[in-house]
Amino acid sequence: MRRIDFIALVTRLFLGYLFFSSGLCKLTDGEFGQLIGPPHLISTLAPYSLAGFALFIATAQVLTGALVFSQRYSLLGLVALMPINSCILAVTISQQWQGTPYIDAFFLLMNVLVLLYEWPVLKMFLIPESVSNEIPRTSQLFTNRWLPICILMMAVLAVITARYNAPLTILPALVCFGLTYANIWTNRSLHRLDRAVLVISLVAIVGVTLSNQLLLFHINPVVWFTGSAVLSVGLFMISLWQSYRQPIA
Repeated sequence: MRRIDFIALVTRLFLGYLFFSSGLCKLTDGEFGQLIGPPHLISTLAPYSLAGFALFIATAQVLTGALVFSQRYSLLGLVALMPINSCILAVTISQQWQGTPYIDAFFLLMNVLVLLYEWPVLKMFLIPESVSNEIPRTSQLFTNRWLPICILMMAVLAVITARYNAPLTILPALVCFGLTYANIWTNRSLHRLDRAVLVISLVAIVGVTLSNQLLLFHINPVVWFTGSAVLSVGLFMISLWQSYRQPIA
């Protein structure tokens, strides 16, 4: 796997988890671990008769994140993320939130970059005469057809569960994460260091998701996530360094 392929993969995983978990956090009224808020959007907008709108936004975040997770349908998910990211950035700017617009702008930039990664497919929208039989790079790298469908099914189940039994939502979400990484694992061209980075990233994701449960065992979820993230980035930098010394297939 080329370095640009792996960088794009990690970026997709980050964006997918970011919005998948954010949507479930909103649907469970803050009971699902995540990295970005606001967790109580539905209850906050309810007095203004906008609870249905907030519910739609949260559900859209979960399903869009799952599409990005799936790899096979990630291009569709990344396209759908563009208006979501743009609207979030516009809201933070209009509300004059300190620092948040810069973070959201960075997420939007990541979204744009992973879309540019699929430029051979997307260029037909800007250059109609360039239409070709090119298929998304993600479909070339991850050819399994059933695991992506199972990922989407678990996401739908998580959305349903979130509205009726918030604590139970963790189960379909964890299955969704497991299927996501199992799907990625089907690519046999992943280097050993790349696989290590992916394992640690999964540990970080599970740690954030189970943050409330970790606190019961006096484990700081912030330390868990930070340690996993630092270790993952360190291994990733070593992988990049090795690829410059000796290109990784």
